[in-house]
Amino acid sequence: MTGLCASGWWCARRWRKEWSGPRRVVLTGGGTGGHVNPALAIAEAIKKREPETRFLYVGVAGKAEAVIVKRAGLPLRFVSSRGFPGFRPSLALVHFGVAITWGTLQSLGILMRFRPHWIIATGGYVSAPMVMAGFVLKALGIGPVKIFLHEQNSVPGQMNLLLGRYADRVLLTFPQTLADFPKNGSVVGYPVRHSILEIPREEARQKLSFSLPERRRVVFVFGGSQGARTINRAVVEALSALAPHRDRIFVIHSMGLAASEDYHAVKDTEALLKARYGEDTVASFSDFYYRQDYFHRIAEIYAVSDLVVCRSGAGSLNELARLGKPSLLIPKANLPGDHQVMNARAMKRAGAAEVLFEDTVFEKGELRDRLDGEVLAAKILELLADEAKLKEMSERCRRFFRKQAAARIVSELYGDRSFDNGWNCQALESFSPLLSHQQLLRRLQEAYNADPLGYDPEQIQGISEDLAYYRYRAAALLVNPSWALRNLGVKLIGLTRYQEKTATLVHMLLDRTPASRLERWFGGDFRQVGFIRRNAVHALMVMNRMDPLVEEAIMAAMEDPYYEVRAQACRAVSHFGKYLAGKESWLKAVLEKLEDRCFEVKVEAARALGEVGTDGRAMEALLNLGEAFHWQVRNAALMGVRRLLERQVIWPCEELSEKLGRFILTAPDFRPHFVIRENYNAVMRLCHRFGSARSATAQAKPDVAVGKKT
Repeated sequence: MTGLCASGWWCARRWRKEWSGPRRVVLTGGGTGGHVNPALAIAEAIKKREPETRFLYVGVAGKAEAVIVKRAGLPLRFVSSRGFPGFRPSLALVHFGVAITWGTLQSLGILMRFRPHWIIATGGYVSAPMVMAGFVLKALGIGPVKIFLHEQNSVPGQMNLLLGRYADRVLLTFPQTLADFPKNGSVVGYPVRHSILEIPREEARQKLSFSLPERRRVVFVFGGSQGARTINRAVVEALSALAPHRDRIFVIHSMGLAASEDYHAVKDTEALLKARYGEDTVASFSDFYYRQDYFHRIAEIYAVSDLVVCRSGAGSLNELARLGKPSLLIPKANLPGDHQVMNARAMKRAGAAEVLFEDTVFEKGELRDRLDGEVLAAKILELLADEAKLKEMSERCRRFFRKQAAARIVSELYGDRSFDNGWNCQALESFSPLLSHQQLLRRLQEAYNADPLGYDPEQIQGISEDLAYYRYRAAALLVNPSWALRNLGVKLIGLTRYQEKTATLVHMLLDRTPASRLERWFGGDFRQVGFIRRNAVHALMVMNRMDPLVEEAIMAAMEDPYYEVRAQACRAVSHFGKYLAGKESWLKAVLEKLEDRCFEVKVEAARALGEVGTDGRAMEALLNLGEAFHWQVRNAALMGVRRLLERQVIWPCEELSEKLGRFILTAPDFRPHFVIRENYNAVMRLCHRFGSARSATAQAKPDVAVGKKT
């Protein structure tokens, strides 16, 4: 213990002794280029002010920083770290704790040797160990280091939100984020690297490492530094649709640096190209298509591009805005605060970009995210054909750039207050916030319940303009590991009337993949639990779509092992009665449900019989329920008879009146109004009215009999 104290005292003394020497700065943050590039831009700004500054970059091996920082020429060290998996007890949580603890110990050693003046963290789980180590040394009085955090997004990341309150300064990109850091936050903007500058197109073309034909409309496609699986695969699909236009376009494709077990960007893309087109065809694409893993001199690629297709992270958008590049944005949804969608939403509204959303589809026995290559190709060709629109998008795009962000950051680091903390340009989130899943569900349910027949989500104020995104977000929930979120997604698919997801709902309804052993222990049957299957049927009703696929699915749901699904299927039969009435298979199926072991199913079957029955068999089956044990079944039978009368499937007669009179009208419920008696009286009034009309007709035409239709 004495040795540790002595070591700490000696380290603190030496740290302060070297304080007057050249400034030393630790940069940390990474995982993706969106966290690495701001750190490099800040380093450039510091170096410009103090050329003798020494830098050390600390990241995680195998991530974007391993490639990008090395190319930038900064010293690089690696520590252990993992993304936070959530508080739910799991093996992943244990691995997280071990990795962060070991990474923090590694960071302590790095800091005590390098003895920096500043730690500048730009987010991502990569920076957590170094920041935590910095706080430990400050708390122990060993290292007088200052800690600065830079937050690129409007909604803070987990690490910044947790540790930001203890930092010396939190440097923010968006003014809205000040609410999370009211005491130590400063709005400075997003620093763009000095290398991202405007270069004359011809000069850039001459510097390219590949041949770019003259007079081509150039499309640059990338999915961030790591690449995006859906974008890469869509580009591969799109090539067949773009090939006929090869004499006037050229596609530059950055596949990404991702090389994990889960996804290897280059290998996956190359395998898809070979499988889809064959080596000879892929080779023939070289006159209009060039690909590589990553473009380190990306400014040259921007310079020759007429259109950029990319994600909508803060880094990419600020680079596009600085250069005034029109873009087709493909935001990644369900990120914290939906920041990519908010960015893309604002850019589109300002006329600076167009937006495409990914889709969730059933493919090879699984639900997965996908971007349709033909849709991507069509949108690219549409934009390239409209030169006036591209020019306008370019002009509007420049308005989003936050000038002097790097200078503002340096001002905060040195504390010289050269700039105020104001915001003198348009904010990306100056529009109304997006609704959460639950807020959206409530709004849509209220509208549907108020007017089921006239319901149209495209006419709901505050929702219609973002309906395309809400539909995509709902579809993304369908692949969530949590059954509760999949269930929420099913509800939202129906209420947003996302007709293109009909086949997906049907798949989930009919999916018989067994539940896990643990889930079966708690009463589960299949992976798509009973609640999901029930709500899938209801979603099909809300979408008000009937075709052979839906009809077959509802018929199968009539035999579902979960009673609520069978009951909901009977409600669907009632809803689609005008399409199903007269079909023998449906009459037989509903009649069978009158014998179901669950009275809730019998209730809905009796009501459905009133909608699909077309002859006396329906009436006889309903009248036989007059002495059923549950009053709800008797009440539903009366409602079914009433619908048969209203539809003029049956006509009043003495036999009908007699059998109706045998109905038991008592109910154990303590209510001021007895529903079953009210329905009985309503049926008898119909009998009297229709009977009088029928009698008058019979007197005029004595050959017409009074009774049930056959």
